[in-house]
Amino acid sequence: MSHLFYSWRGPGAELARLAETLGGPTEFWAADLAAWEMGAGLPRDWREQGCVFNERGELRWWKAGDDGYEGVLVSSEPVPGLEPLPGEWEAEEHEVFLQDLEAPEVAPAARRYPHGAPRGRIAVRIYRRDGTTLWVSPRCFVPEPGTTEK
Repeated sequence: MSHLFYSWRGPGAELARLAETLGGPTEFWAADLAAWEMGAGLPRDWREQGCVFNERGELRWWKAGDDGYEGVLVSSEPVPGLEPLPGEWEAEEHEVFLQDLEAPEVAPAARRYPHGAPRGRIAVRIYRRDGTTLWVSPRCFVPEPGTTEK
């Protein structure tokens, strides 16, 4: 599998187009100082920062001044109009446990992960370029065995 990284800078209107290069169903998180949300599909608002991802890749963005955004697009397929970053990229997959959203010490904006359960894991891909770990990229939310989805 190829691993292509692209650096991007431009207007917020381009974020949806870049997210569509990932194809198929996606999941996301998006945040600003006032709100944080996560879910399936694309965010309602392209907030100050966020991430859209699926098994084929990830688009991560952040606000860059008053006039646009910067971001990184990770893809297994070439993206027309963008030049990939140089280097030899390798990846390994892992699952990371997520915070239990029903734990009494937690007061999150969301009470369920996109798969519908309050507990779970997230599948990630850890990328190394030329032997140095540089990026942890989410791929999908995974419910914990034994949790009930609502």
